[in-house]
Amino acid sequence: MSSSNPTKNDAPIPAPELGTVGIIGLGLMGGSLGLALRRRHLATTVVGCGRPALVTRAIEMGAIDRGTQDALAVAKECDVIFLCTPVETSIGLMRQIALALKPGALITDVGSTKLAFAEAAREVFGAAAAERVLPGHPMAGSENSGLENAVESLYQDCLWLLTPLGHRTTPLQDALRRTLKGVGARLADVSPAEHDRTLAYTSHLPQMLSSVLAMTLEAHFGSPENPALQLHAGGLQSMLRLAVSDPAMWEQIALSNPRNISSALERFEAELRHLRLCLEDGEFRRRFEAARDFALALRNKK
Repeated sequence: MSSSNPTKNDAPIPAPELGTVGIIGLGLMGGSLGLALRRRHLATTVVGCGRPALVTRAIEMGAIDRGTQDALAVAKECDVIFLCTPVETSIGLMRQIALALKPGALITDVGSTKLAFAEAAREVFGAAAAERVLPGHPMAGSENSGLENAVESLYQDCLWLLTPLGHRTTPLQDALRRTLKGVGARLADVSPAEHDRTLAYTSHLPQMLSSVLAMTLEAHFGSPENPALQLHAGGLQSMLRLAVSDPAMWEQIALSNPRNISSALERFEAELRHLRLCLEDGEFRRRFEAARDFALALRNKK
């Protein structure tokens, strides 16, 4: 006799917290977000905005329901708009779509720096900025950019930093937070200024070091075809992983956070100089031991 009790697969899918979501920028971040929103039923409709070829591909892979090349059309229709473009591009887009926004709509972003975006939001929206804009930065991604690398699981277990522009929240912002948890993220709030100071060391500095290593190798060995560059045990490739990241994106990060990145580079230069001066004395080993202990303690916190 068959049972009339519903099986686990028959359980009703909860209604999405968000209505119509717009994603402007259909690269790795925007494409992955669209996949997660649609496959986890977290939005009623996902509208993408990008070049025609990207829109077509995003529809084919299930990242968006439909698409357009018109950012203003997205602004007029969508309840929540994700700006998934480099920092300075997102600032320009926010200025462009501000007057066309649907009443009550919310803008958020995924930019790697926050202070410049937050200041622009206050300039554009004035006293309403805290209600209309909730800046964000998911600590996820890959050195491989582009829609072709988008995956639904990109944000699973990632730390998604939010930098609210005020102390009060709105129902739509609360719904956005729950939706971000729905794509797998862990949320934390931080001020835009503190975000940029900290990320200069924990995110931007590692990128700079990887790229400088590549520059140094090129200056010394010339062509990457030089046979001498095969003489390594794998650590070199690990260190160079970030150097293949998108230069245009990192140019915008540098332009939007130059003072903090410069400070981090100066600190690194001082440590590197100190290490060079103690290559032949006991201080070298003591510094390596201290570095190992710090790295192990940091790794064990994961």
